[in-house]
Amino acid sequence: MPDSAVRFRLLGPVRVFGADGPVDVTGATARALLALLLMRGEGGASLDEIISAVWGGPGGATRDSAYHYLSTLRRTLAAGGTGGELETRRPGYRLRVDPEAVDWHRFRRLAGAARVARDQGNPAAAAALLREALGLWEGPPLADVGDRLEPLRRQMDDRRRAALEMLAGIEAQQRRYPVVVELLQDEVAAGPVREGAAALLIDALTALGRRDEAGAVYRLAGERLRDEQGLEPGAELAAAHRRALGAAPPAAGPAEPPISGLPRPDPHFTDREQELRLVADAIGGPGGRSLCAIYGMGGAGKTALAVRAAHELQGAFPDGVIFLDLHGYAEEHAALSPTQTLDRLVRRLRVDAERIPSEPGELAAFYQDLLDGRRILLVLDNARDAGQVRAALPRPGGCAAIVTSRRRLPALDDALVLPLDVLGEDDAAALFLAVAGAGDHLDAADPVLLRVVELCGRLPLAIRIAAARYRATADRSLAELAAGLTEECDRLSELEDDDRSVAASFRVSLHDLPDPVRRLFGLLAVHLDGSFDGHAAAALADLPVGDARRHLRQLADRHLIAESGPGRYRFHDLVAVFARQQDSDLDPEPLRRLADYFLRAADQADRRITPHRYRVPLDLLGREWSLPQLDGYDDALAWLTAEQRNLARVCVAAGAAGLDDVCWQLAYTLRGFYFLTKRWRPWTGTHEAALAAARRRGDRRAEAMTATNLGLAHQEQGDRAGAERHFTLAEQLFAAEGDRHGLHTARISLAWLRYDEGDYEQFLGWMRPALDFYVDEGAERNAAITRRGIGLAEAALHRTVAAAESLTRALDTFDRLDLRMDAAMTYNALGELHQGGGDPARAAAAFTKAIAAAARSGSRFEQARARQRLGELAAAAGDRSAARWYWTQAWAGYDRLRAPQADELQALLASLD
Repeated sequence: MPDSAVRFRLLGPVRVFGADGPVDVTGATARALLALLLMRGEGGASLDEIISAVWGGPGGATRDSAYHYLSTLRRTLAAGGTGGELETRRPGYRLRVDPEAVDWHRFRRLAGAARVARDQGNPAAAAALLREALGLWEGPPLADVGDRLEPLRRQMDDRRRAALEMLAGIEAQQRRYPVVVELLQDEVAAGPVREGAAALLIDALTALGRRDEAGAVYRLAGERLRDEQGLEPGAELAAAHRRALGAAPPAAGPAEPPISGLPRPDPHFTDREQELRLVADAIGGPGGRSLCAIYGMGGAGKTALAVRAAHELQGAFPDGVIFLDLHGYAEEHAALSPTQTLDRLVRRLRVDAERIPSEPGELAAFYQDLLDGRRILLVLDNARDAGQVRAALPRPGGCAAIVTSRRRLPALDDALVLPLDVLGEDDAAALFLAVAGAGDHLDAADPVLLRVVELCGRLPLAIRIAAARYRATADRSLAELAAGLTEECDRLSELEDDDRSVAASFRVSLHDLPDPVRRLFGLLAVHLDGSFDGHAAAALADLPVGDARRHLRQLADRHLIAESGPGRYRFHDLVAVFARQQDSDLDPEPLRRLADYFLRAADQADRRITPHRYRVPLDLLGREWSLPQLDGYDDALAWLTAEQRNLARVCVAAGAAGLDDVCWQLAYTLRGFYFLTKRWRPWTGTHEAALAAARRRGDRRAEAMTATNLGLAHQEQGDRAGAERHFTLAEQLFAAEGDRHGLHTARISLAWLRYDEGDYEQFLGWMRPALDFYVDEGAERNAAITRRGIGLAEAALHRTVAAAESLTRALDTFDRLDLRMDAAMTYNALGELHQGGGDPARAAAAFTKAIAAAARSGSRFEQARARQRLGELAAAAGDRSAARWYWTQAWAGYDRLRAPQADELQALLASLD
């Protein structure tokens, strides 16, 4: 694709070209936001990440300000015909564009292809690709965003310098020394010191007979290293200087050839550029470390990264590179002992067998003496633990080591510790295409291909196996491959071939763990969904919470689970599939214990976020659990939010397992959280399971309470018929049970359907007797909620004074009882009353208070409702800019909740255009 077709330019000033020409993205902040989203690609960025990168941290901008810029950018891209689509994608935003239309992504693709071509012995193709890549640069990257995105700019310029250095290295190998000088002379003089580039320039000048200039480059580089970094020139730069001075080899004869034992680099190595640079800079850079430890789950590509880094670093270790597989995690080999590791390394150092000491202490000393005075790089692959490699690590000095392991190895002091996660979506797709050799008939943006790599968990090993199977089966379509991976029972069998297996990779991480840990591993995957903590694990496995936490740390240490937050863990998708296949125990007791624990903890949390709610006594197991410490409203809401997927899963699973008592009670306990957060799908799903459970129990009161709550979920989603059906059922059941409290609750629910129809008099006719009942019962919260409803109906009937009195009395109760969401709803109701009465100032004041109360409660819905009304006030006053701003924020809130009001806001925003 020619350069003129690039629509989004970041390699210089930030520029956008749409179908009809340039698109004006006004302001440095807007351009920085665009650049960030373009660079993040399919991965997107969370709102917090956006604020941190563009505004410099949480204090640099409000979330509302960020929403404003995002909304403006969305309209600008749409109006300019760019084809770019800004999506709201939890937990943030993603800008969907063709990667080939972004010069930065095109540069990265070309540079990656050049590296593959170089490693495959095709320097001419590599050089052509690199020149095309470097030709995309028009100047310093992101040149017109001010001081924003500085870390990204440095990263981009480092990539450019690496590509330039690669091209110079290829030209040097072809003995085109004038070209090397042309490429590097200005770069080495002006940019940050890269010793590899400086060494290439010195060698090129030396080959051209310009030794004085070569010496000047060395002196300048050395001065800058000392002044800017406090470092002396490294071995690579010093060796180039010696060559420039004409230093001869030692007189004793030809030097011993370097030790060679490094596997060939993976030709499909995919975009671990940042990690590769970290390893290369740490080991081979100025003042480099002697140790780098790469850790990650099985199949994450640790060995490929270590081997690639070792190939890049060979020039800095003239005495050679040694690669040794320690078999720390292998089904077919026993792990090497520390003594066996030393013995094999000594043999690789070309020592006769009869000279090798047999006593471990003497062997370790002999080995270190062999390393002293040499420049050797060790790649110690697949280490089980720190003890396996500690004696093999070189003393500080000339040698260095790269260690890979599934464990973090924190005991290796002073190491660069580098975690390796799964691939991003783009890189996962690129790896599949590279292995599959799919040519032009597959597209990296193909939704089916992206589905395949997601089903592979974006794990490199799984992607490689799936791509190889696709390549080997000519008559199998990509859709058929995706279908085979979709069925969980078949997925792991699809991800194995003759000598590779994802399941085997996981199995070796698990096999030597103690039985209680292995058992917990299976139980977690079977019964939980999302992240989990030690309390849930303890209940599930019937353990003290301290033991459960230790077991979780052991699993995390093996990368069988991953930390997702303080004290919380999660499964990688494929590991979860593997774990579920390990546990065949159908005992219902683990689920009963877990459900009972969640019921107790959720009840504790609900009492914090919905105090003074009418509650029925819970029917619990006769035992106590260690519960999370929830000191107040915010702690309780945070816990419910973190556990929401587990709570919904366990509730439904309890019903399916016949644990009907805990099923309906757990749903009943979660109703307040669902009403607050408007999570309608789990609300409906849990309560449908609970309704069936109550019916199986023959518990008409439980059925009636569940039907009331389920009807409200239908009403909130606009399903009035479903709501009326459930409310009517509840009314009949409560009447049959003689439950006056429940009967009034059901009738109030039916009354709200009349309100929605505009029959306010009938609504009031049902609400006033309920108010009298709640007052007599001393149910303050219920009475205040009823008063608020009466106030709304009086407002609709233009009885302004009576409406204001009812709403104000309700608000007084909510404030006194610290009922935050109820207060937010009432402030909104007061604002709407003043808005309808022609008093915009008092309306705006009430809506502003509603936003504050809603933020304290955690209700995005009530915040969006208030902002929608503030936008209406602004539009009525002729302030279209303020109206757009408020409506954009309201739309973002509704859209995040998937609320039906989002469509209304879209129409309001369109009306401004």
